[in-house]
Amino acid sequence: MQISISAIIPAAGNSTRMGGDKALLSIREGVTFAGHLVNCFGVFGCKPVILIVNEKSDPSRFQSEQVITVVNHALEKGRSWSLLLGLKQVPADHACFIQNVDNPFLDPELLDLLIGSLPADGYAVPVFQGRGGHPILLGSKAVDLFRLKEELPDFRQVLQQMRRTEVDFPDERILWNINTPHDYKQFLHWRKFSR
Repeated sequence: MQISISAIIPAAGNSTRMGGDKALLSIREGVTFAGHLVNCFGVFGCKPVILIVNEKSDPSRFQSEQVITVVNHALEKGRSWSLLLGLKQVPADHACFIQNVDNPFLDPELLDLLIGSLPADGYAVPVFQGRGGHPILLGSKAVDLFRLKEELPDFRQVLQQMRRTEVDFPDERILWNINTPHDYKQFLHWRKFSR
């Protein structure tokens, strides 16, 4: 079954533990975390790819035909507000991947598996040895539950009310979360990415 899919990359956090903008961390020469994820989702066929940044970011760094850059002017409202801002940009009847900018691993095979397991009224999440990873994929009806909200939802709480499908995936890189300079140093040591 062919479905239309968007992608959201929340990257608005202040990155205080990292000491710099995580979206601009380098994967390899000339390629940032944000650029890598935007490219991977774009090549996979997600349209639009929505990048959420903060006021300190320079949105022009990320502009392209496939990217909608949204500035979160209210970081005090937390990650759920960034997600809500992004979901309001998702077209009707689209499913939507959500991948934090500090979760840099993305695999086309995994994206296909999530799509094949997706309930329209719920979401699919990859799992490695019982632990949920990234990205998650919201079905179109689940996107609408968020997209139509005017007030700030608790994203996790709303997800708990939805149908969850777990997709086993044999690669622990879906659990990567680069939050500190130590995490980044380890990541640079691993440095294994799919296209």
